[in-house]
Amino acid sequence: MLAGFIIFSVVLSLCIFLFANPSLNKVLSNIFLVALLALLVFAYLHLGAIDSLYYKFDSLGVLLSLVLGLLSMATFYHSKLYLKRHQFTAKQEAIYYTSLIMLVTAMISAYFAENIAILWVSVEATTLFVSILIFHERSKEALEAAWKYLFVSSVGVALAFIGILFLSIAASGSGITDLSLTHLLENTHQMNPVWLKMAFVLVLTGFSAKMGLFPLHTVAVDAHTVAPPPISAFISTSLMNVGFLGIFRIFTLIAQTEILQWAQNVLLIAGVASVFMSAIQLMRIKHYKRMFAFSSLEHMGIVALGLGIGGLGYYAAVLHIVFHSLAKAGLFYQIGQMYQFFKSYWIKDAAGYFKKNPIGGLSMLLGIISILAIPPSGLFVSEFLTFKAMFLAHHYYIAIFVLLLLTSIIYTFAKNAFHLLYDEDSKTQVIEDVKTNPYETISQFILFGLLFYLGINPPLFFTDLINAAIAVLN
Repeated sequence: MLAGFIIFSVVLSLCIFLFANPSLNKVLSNIFLVALLALLVFAYLHLGAIDSLYYKFDSLGVLLSLVLGLLSMATFYHSKLYLKRHQFTAKQEAIYYTSLIMLVTAMISAYFAENIAILWVSVEATTLFVSILIFHERSKEALEAAWKYLFVSSVGVALAFIGILFLSIAASGSGITDLSLTHLLENTHQMNPVWLKMAFVLVLTGFSAKMGLFPLHTVAVDAHTVAPPPISAFISTSLMNVGFLGIFRIFTLIAQTEILQWAQNVLLIAGVASVFMSAIQLMRIKHYKRMFAFSSLEHMGIVALGLGIGGLGYYAAVLHIVFHSLAKAGLFYQIGQMYQFFKSYWIKDAAGYFKKNPIGGLSMLLGIISILAIPPSGLFVSEFLTFKAMFLAHHYYIAIFVLLLLTSIIYTFAKNAFHLLYDEDSKTQVIEDVKTNPYETISQFILFGLLFYLGINPPLFFTDLINAAIAVLN
């Protein structure tokens, strides 16, 4: 099923690229979304099944792919609006849709990869397609950001590759001849802990470029600044989830060994450093999209803290990664609409948005409440569980320090956000007679509403997927 989906996606992408017909692009994109949804339904109905030899429909992969499916529908819709507002050539539009379809396909491959080597190949493929999408507007800034993303991400993925090589050395010492997660999990306790430590550090460092986690977090920030808003939404959500998945897969192997405590300490350091860097950078931020990007760094730090604490923190980490995807995607979709009024993402150029676009302003306000983890945001629940796990594990100093950093982040983020919504004093570049699409904000209201609902009353299948995903850790 999955191999067929990948082949089908490649064929659709080639048709879009070769024919470069705007009408055909829309038809084939819709067909791709239908095929994607069919695959996700099949995956959910076949939980735990091996597919196409190298793939498995495990709980975490299914959960993250369901999030990807929801965001894919929204991203393709907002991409259509984005391309309509900008007069791109038919070839540019074809390249955009081709790259977007292949990016989604590569992420699906990464989510369901049961073999570590296939996971690595899929992650590397996302780097290529994201770089093309970052460069879509063909500006000097876009070129610089695309090359930086391509270079740093490739370095990161290369480090992860070396880590996987070290893992294969440890596996071969235990008589394992392949990199199947199932076989590795069964024999990890026999592996040399020194090789496993080096593998984990390299994979964590390498995939931090994808997850947006310290130390290679900077590459995603520059990409957000110049990428089209629908692509920024993907980079900050589904693509970060790919990085998280890569780190999580290796961490599940470490969890079966005596070096678990050591690996958790490494994650705690990465998590605290990420939240700290986010707090520092947000104090000097002057650009809305960069502000959202550094907010993602904060939330990925909280996810790392959850994994590093263990116990209840495992559940909180997976919950947080899902909730962050819903909140951040909605914000990036809305910031694309805001751009139509001010023609700028700079804080000094945009103010009084609520008055100019009340529906969009309401959507932005809900997004701010969501991303700052203010009740009824589901992120409040996941952060509350994370700090509860910290106190239960007696990490008092870390908890207090992170709470102080979050207080600073909330203040800085809210100050800039309320400037955007209500301030009338700044020198704004107002564009007269902006025609807003009355349906454009529906996707954001759905995402924020789903975030509130899942935080307050999560359905049983949702919690079951999370519990099944972390069962191997407990």
